[in-house]
Amino acid sequence: MQVSFGESHKVVGGHPSLGDWDVSNAPQMQWNDGNVWTLEVQLPEGSDIEFKCVKIADSNAEWEDGNNHHLKVPAGKAMVGFEWGKQDLLVNGDGEGPSQQQRANGNGQHPQQQQAPQTQSGDGGRLPTEQWQGQEVAFMRSNEHSKDRRGSWHPEGLEGAALHLVQGDEKNGSWLGKIQTVKELLVDKAERSRPGLDALACAYIYLQWISTGAIPCVEGGGHFRPNRHAELAKIIFRSLEWVIGDESASKEAALVARRMHTKLPSFTEAFTASVPLTRIRDIAHRNDIPQDLKQEIKHTLQNKLHRNAGPEDLVATEAVLQRITAPGADYSGAFVQEFKVFTAELRDFFNASSFADMLAALRESLDESANQAVDKFLHAKGKLDGNGAPPLNDIMEALHSLTTVRANLAVGLSSGLRNDAPDGSMAMRQRWRLAEIRAEDYAFVLFSSFLNQLDHKGGAEGLAGQADSAWDLPLGAIVLGVRHMGLSGWQGPECMALENELTAWQQAGDFKSHDTALRLKATLERVQRLAHSYTDQLLAVYPDRVQALGKGLAMDQERLKVFTEAEVRASLVFQLSKLCSLTLKAARLATGGAEWDALVAGTATGKLIEVQRIEAGAVQSEDGEDVVLLVHEASGDEEVSATGVPLKGVILAHSLPHLSHLGVRARQEKVVFVTCEDKDTMNATVKPLVGQRIQVKASLEGVTFAPAPDTTPASPPSLKGATQESSPAAQPGNIDKVGKASMVALGKATTASCGAKASACAQLAKLAPKTKKKGGFGTAEGVCLPFGCMEAVIQESGQGEKFQAVLDNIEEASLEGGALDKACNKLQGLVSGLQAPRQLCKDIGKALGSDATVIVRSSANVEDLAGMSGAGLYDSIPNVALTDSGAFEAALASVWASLYSRRAVLSRRAAEVKQADAAMAVLVQKQLTPDLSFVLHTVSPLDGDKDTMYAELAVGLGETLASGTRGSPWRLAVNKSSGGLHAPELDGPTHTAVTCP
Repeated sequence: MQVSFGESHKVVGGHPSLGDWDVSNAPQMQWNDGNVWTLEVQLPEGSDIEFKCVKIADSNAEWEDGNNHHLKVPAGKAMVGFEWGKQDLLVNGDGEGPSQQQRANGNGQHPQQQQAPQTQSGDGGRLPTEQWQGQEVAFMRSNEHSKDRRGSWHPEGLEGAALHLVQGDEKNGSWLGKIQTVKELLVDKAERSRPGLDALACAYIYLQWISTGAIPCVEGGGHFRPNRHAELAKIIFRSLEWVIGDESASKEAALVARRMHTKLPSFTEAFTASVPLTRIRDIAHRNDIPQDLKQEIKHTLQNKLHRNAGPEDLVATEAVLQRITAPGADYSGAFVQEFKVFTAELRDFFNASSFADMLAALRESLDESANQAVDKFLHAKGKLDGNGAPPLNDIMEALHSLTTVRANLAVGLSSGLRNDAPDGSMAMRQRWRLAEIRAEDYAFVLFSSFLNQLDHKGGAEGLAGQADSAWDLPLGAIVLGVRHMGLSGWQGPECMALENELTAWQQAGDFKSHDTALRLKATLERVQRLAHSYTDQLLAVYPDRVQALGKGLAMDQERLKVFTEAEVRASLVFQLSKLCSLTLKAARLATGGAEWDALVAGTATGKLIEVQRIEAGAVQSEDGEDVVLLVHEASGDEEVSATGVPLKGVILAHSLPHLSHLGVRARQEKVVFVTCEDKDTMNATVKPLVGQRIQVKASLEGVTFAPAPDTTPASPPSLKGATQESSPAAQPGNIDKVGKASMVALGKATTASCGAKASACAQLAKLAPKTKKKGGFGTAEGVCLPFGCMEAVIQESGQGEKFQAVLDNIEEASLEGGALDKACNKLQGLVSGLQAPRQLCKDIGKALGSDATVIVRSSANVEDLAGMSGAGLYDSIPNVALTDSGAFEAALASVWASLYSRRAVLSRRAAEVKQADAAMAVLVQKQLTPDLSFVLHTVSPLDGDKDTMYAELAVGLGETLASGTRGSPWRLAVNKSSGGLHAPELDGPTHTAVTCP
């Protein structure tokens, strides 16, 4: 049974190891790749055990239907398999010999009524039988195929790609008709036959459901041999390849297009022939097989394939293959061999061949070096096949050689597809593309095996206690994982930089040193951010489209809930992220680092509520009840008051700079704030308390959690949005708006004309020359576009009335029903499409140099206010070349548009600032390339000590400090009187403090 995010399974039964029928004491199962849940328990040999599976969601328990499972515990180790709601148990004793099936009711099924068996390809293959969610295979001995369809279609309210697919699916029941519908969307309706992201994403979802049987295919009438399917696939393939090779296409579109290749049939010459797959006809007329089986093959496979092929045909074929090769089966050897050949051909048609077979098909097109790389990989793979516990070195050998094979394929594909490419070249390119994708899939398998072996060796705890040499393999695996992300087309330059950093730390060793461990930790966090960015894009691309398309096709809601999570968990990035988490934990343990970090110390009491992020509408508090939040994500830019409830404490599931906006506001509001990077610790200590009234105690010595004592008085009811100390409402000051888009020199910027940020930069620019004699500081040259410029450009574009109408709407737009989201998107779309006057761009180039690279910075009037910092709410765009006027205009419009992001609007609402009072000036400065960036407080924000300055530093431009990018900065505290320097990150047995020279 599939579960939603946050839900789990338990096994409850009549033994203490299974909770003695008490759900609260029963052991929890662990999710594994392929949506398989596992549990390891010890039970008395020979005993009779009854049990059931229970789905746990929050505090609710959903029991499995039907009778209890009954198990006669075998001798030695055994593996017991079962499906939710089905009585049969599959028991393998000691992992040897065929499985023994135990039945609770003793009622067998006729083989013709059984569901298709699960067939494993062994190397990351994608046989439909492995994920088949469609109807059970029905073997026929006469022409009983039906055109009748079950289902309903609801196109109302849909638009664009989703509407096209729902209407097309209603008209077309056959696989051929459904592929034709996809072809019309991706090719015929697309500009220059290059589909956009919406069409690609919806088509991928649709084809994924078809390939797994979630959307059934039926006969559509007439005779349409598989060559018709192949010809359509060829046309779609061309458009997908054009998207992948189009530099102007988004990286998300390219990723989706690439993965869609696996859902289409092959169009090699064998399948575009007028009468393909003829071998099954010969098999159906053999005289060395029983008559019943002959009829089943003729009517279930031969006739069906030659009239209306579909994914269900491969499922049926695999079922026959398993039946005729099962232990004890007595069929002609020649027949069995011929059927194996046919199965391989059909797998090839559905692009479901094994990875080894795919590589074999490429041999003639590979040069000598590439063929040698394939040989090396297959040799390494051979060491792993059939080995349940391979050594880490063998897994790494296979991963290294696999990465080389994939890199060779990627280089061969990098030249792109010519518009006039002949059919033979197209077909070979399809083979290369599918092999390259399968290489990524097999890397997933290797990473999974690598992680399993690391766990057997003690996981993070075991790695932390080992010598430097033990770290080589995990770090090497992460390097290769990052390389695979780059080969998949995801942030190539960042992947290359991370490879270099990780390799440097790997060579340096000395991982028990605080300095080295902190550097390694920073790089691993950067890898995690890369992985999170990939996941975030999947979350941005799929969920809304899955819901829309699923609703239109009347799909089961449970299937819709798990679609995106399944895509994430099936990706190599998921495994890479798991390995990073393990290695990060090992680095922390190696240095004796604390699991918890207290940003704001103190004691907080309230009901523990779990939320994804801190934002308006995320929390419901009854009768002003005090709240402690368990938060999964925070950028550091949020407002403490944004939740609108009496917030007493925050528990954040990742690190956060102490001097982030959120951290500073929490101190100002006296909200206890702690963070923890270790998921295991969070799951063990905090998650069980969700929904209860708890007490959090945080100090420099540690953090503790416990149910709140009964004697703890509840806080009196508070007004919505109130905190422990009410903050004054934020009030932006008076501003001066220009009536025409213009530029002023940085030195002339004032708070009233250009905002506090630009004004502060102007003051620094004036001070800098006075400090030169004392070895002081310099500032970047810059200019400002004052308040009013954006409004002037809007008026000049003729959209003034439209802008004002949407702005008025935003003031009162409701969060419910997405009204606010739509209004914000509409306003941002209007502003982001603005084009600055050419003369203004020329003036900026003249002031800073026409070939300068600049950073385009926000400077709003709703920043640095009492009760509302606004830090990080608005965009700043770095690395903009003035030689590219289009890029500069886009950056300028993006900064203006950031004034109306959903988060910014909600932040102003929480601070009681009218949306119409918000204004945006823009600061344009020459781009610097710093070695370090820092945030400095001249009075310690931790304890208010006026004799202590507190700083947080980060390498480079300081994204960790200022832009919500996750990571842990270096922290320094300086005593103004003595000059003593204290580095909290270096606290430990051998590092306590250092003194400035």
